[in-house]
Amino acid sequence: MVDPITIRRAGFRAVFVFACFVVTFFKLLPLGTEPTRIPAPDLLYVVTAAVVLRRPAYAPAPLIVLVLLITDIMFLRPIGLWPAIALVGFEFIRRKAYGQTELQLPFELTLVPVVFGVMILANALVYAILGIPHPSAATTFLHVVFTAMVYPFAILLVEYVLRIRRPRPGDLEAEGDTL
Repeated sequence: MVDPITIRRAGFRAVFVFACFVVTFFKLLPLGTEPTRIPAPDLLYVVTAAVVLRRPAYAPAPLIVLVLLITDIMFLRPIGLWPAIALVGFEFIRRKAYGQTELQLPFELTLVPVVFGVMILANALVYAILGIPHPSAATTFLHVVFTAMVYPFAILLVEYVLRIRRPRPGDLEAEGDTL
């Protein structure tokens, strides 16, 4: 018989993957056929960051890399570059959340956009070194700003729709969960 904690963790991992693919599906829809100057926020990043900060065991590194590799293929990006950069960023976020059952909201609202900005800069730096065309600095800045503006809504989505909440004191021992 399978342990109930393992079943619960696998269920929430499936919910996380489903949410990532729903976000990817809507990003792939041809809603606007004309190019826009305003970049869309990175919804996949904010959902993943919110899950990693609440329950790191529900979004393990191999699962995040797998989802991002699939989106690299779907969006025709250089395969493996963004997942490698994102892995470093999410592991940094995971270490900041490690052992803290109550991360202060202002710190979280600052940490996530700053890490995203550093990830975008690292991506742009690799693109520049390899000579791959990339968006302008103003577009990149707007991308980071819009992603930061959407993050509070991602918190609400993860907390109230997906029901992935931070553990309360005593939950870690009761569930055997490790951060």
